[in-house]
Amino acid sequence: MIAPVCGAPLSASYSSIAANRHQYSRHAAEIGQHLRDAVTADMPGFQKGTDMDAGLSWDPPAPYNRTPAITAMVVMTNLGPLTMLMTPAMIVSYTGTGHFSAGQAATLTSAELAAMTAVMLLTSSVIHRIDRRRWVALGLLLAASAHLASIFVTAYPLLLAIRFVAGAGIGVAYTVAVAALSATAQPDRNFGVSVTANQLAATAVLTTCSWVGLNHGHGPTLAVVFVFTLLTALGIPWFPRRAPALAMAEDSGDVAARATGIVPGLIGLGGMSLFLLGVGMVWPVVGLIAQSHGIASSTVGSALALAGLGGITAGLLVSALGARLGRIIALAIGSSGIAAGVLLLLVAYDGWTLIMVAPIIMFFWMFDIPYYLGAMSVLDGSGRLAVVGSATAPLGLAAGQAITATIVHGSNYTPVIAVSATLFVVALTSVVIGLTAGSRLKPSAGTSKHDR
Repeated sequence: MIAPVCGAPLSASYSSIAANRHQYSRHAAEIGQHLRDAVTADMPGFQKGTDMDAGLSWDPPAPYNRTPAITAMVVMTNLGPLTMLMTPAMIVSYTGTGHFSAGQAATLTSAELAAMTAVMLLTSSVIHRIDRRRWVALGLLLAASAHLASIFVTAYPLLLAIRFVAGAGIGVAYTVAVAALSATAQPDRNFGVSVTANQLAATAVLTTCSWVGLNHGHGPTLAVVFVFTLLTALGIPWFPRRAPALAMAEDSGDVAARATGIVPGLIGLGGMSLFLLGVGMVWPVVGLIAQSHGIASSTVGSALALAGLGGITAGLLVSALGARLGRIIALAIGSSGIAAGVLLLLVAYDGWTLIMVAPIIMFFWMFDIPYYLGAMSVLDGSGRLAVVGSATAPLGLAAGQAITATIVHGSNYTPVIAVSATLFVVALTSVVIGLTAGSRLKPSAGTSKHDR
């Protein structure tokens, strides 16, 4: 009788142990995972995932958000804006030695921007599956090689093809950098830093190009850009290969809260596209407008270099203000300001006036861009509209130049300036309509105070 009495608790214990076996194994696995994370937390190159994390491959959040990685991301974002901001200087340098006409110079810059746009859209579709460090390196290699080759080429068809390759390389590097920066713990703050860094880089490069001399042809100007590209490549070792798991952002519920309908998103995107088209019609030909008023090319170079200071000030101001003004109010201020700045080009008949007007245009351009991207994020929490909106920047500059070439006859830029100023007003109206319609389609009624 003793055996059955003793056997009952023994068998019960065995059953309990068997039942809890999986729980014990899970706890042991969690402890092992915590130990592994603690040991590898300070290893920037460590790759979580592959086999042990069900196929996920992403850098640990701690190293990803540390200063070296974020600095590398910010540095890589300089190339895209630099290409766009340098279009006036490039056009002046292309025409400096008489090898190319104004139309050919505009086509060269348009081809570079068009390639950049196309590659940005293509790269964004595979961004979640690639080794980002390798792709950044590939983009920089293409861009640097094309810049170096362009220095020695004066044949228009060949140079056109080479500039297309340069735009493609820049598009790859810029897209990967923007995607990486958007996955950081504080993307708004980091994008504010990025805008400021972009302007500082553009100011430094334009100042150097002005010192070298824009009227000496495109060779010296592209030599400066080539050296800057090589310096940018120094950040490759610290650029993260993968982003942290997207599930962390999705679990926060913030994405779902910002989801709106397709139509408001398209209306808002159309507004941003029109804004960039208006910029593209005027900014690339600021130098030509000034020269048509009798202003020397050396003064044009100085004005473009000083314009970067306006962009830097705008980036710092947006970083400080954030959403305090309300997105719509900020957009209205920026759109009104850039429209007024463009109209002032009509009376820029001397160097000092141009030196004042160019920074005004750049200031309100850079002031508006973060708020337009913020509007795209509100209209589509997945980030697709923001990516497409970023891609419309070089597209707007390229299309704007094409429209300007069609409208301008001789040296009369008045119709172009008038159309550009009108587009800024239409763009503001479109994005306000999109934000208003989108707020009505959200699950929670009411408009956010940041959208007012």
